[in-house]
Amino acid sequence: MNEKIDFTSFAEAQKNLRKETAALMEQAVGRAWADWEEFPRLLDVLENFNRAGDTLGGGSSNALLLYAQCPGAVQLGSFEFWKEENAYVRKGEKGLKVLVRSPNPKAKGKFFYNVEHRFDVSQTTAPAPPALLDWADPLDIIKAIAKTCNFGIRYDDNLPDGAGAVYIPELNEVRVRDGQDREQMCHSLLTEFCHYQQAKELGAGYQRNADSNFVALCGAYVLARRFGVGAGLAHFQKESFTTLFAENPQERVGMVKNYLSQTIHTAGEVGRELHRGIRELERDCGEIIALPRRGQREAAAI
Repeated sequence: MNEKIDFTSFAEAQKNLRKETAALMEQAVGRAWADWEEFPRLLDVLENFNRAGDTLGGGSSNALLLYAQCPGAVQLGSFEFWKEENAYVRKGEKGLKVLVRSPNPKAKGKFFYNVEHRFDVSQTTAPAPPALLDWADPLDIIKAIAKTCNFGIRYDDNLPDGAGAVYIPELNEVRVRDGQDREQMCHSLLTEFCHYQQAKELGAGYQRNADSNFVALCGAYVLARRFGVGAGLAHFQKESFTTLFAENPQERVGMVKNYLSQTIHTAGEVGRELHRGIRELERDCGEIIALPRRGQREAAAI
């Protein structure tokens, strides 16, 4: 006979857990925001789980939670999941609080999120999975961008100081500074591709401002890391971060989550175009120019 669920106790437990997760997200924002050395580590967490996630999804909330609790996490599973994998959670390890998506039985296509505990592979006896990497030579990425992008590209020596490239919406054109090495040019084009993507979606509402610059910078970092082309070229500086004018910590968290969500979406769209360009280049030359993911894993909470 199935044991009855005490929904009152469950609701109270979830309420307490949500308070704890809210505090963890506030802690993550306080640690990473406006810190040019630390913020890329948060983007690393975002990239790991956004690419591999399903139920967990790699969304902005869970990125903040994992960054606060275990920034090196790469694969999550429940106690039962690891047992089925013939691995065990090490004694004394504490579960990581994450938001797990479940379908809402009362509303088709809708979901709700409960706080649950998961364990990273590093907390278990299981071997760590291979890293996810779509390695490609920077020159091939530049060729892929030129092959499939819907904007023009040409050299221009009259760019603002410090700019490797600039997207001009009125001309639907990216102007590139000559003399950059292949990694620098690749990173410059990735950044402006992210600007193009934002302009494409926002239309007349697009402006090159602190917000769009920051999303483009984050998107280029994520994509460079994904393809192994020198993510360190992303120039995060104190001036890169906007001031979060918020009345309380919850609002600050919401603003940072919005930036992270925009980064997920923008980098995702640009990444799809890059993969399309790479596949076309491979068809043209008859050889593989980008290594596929090896040992692809699901990082979802199971």
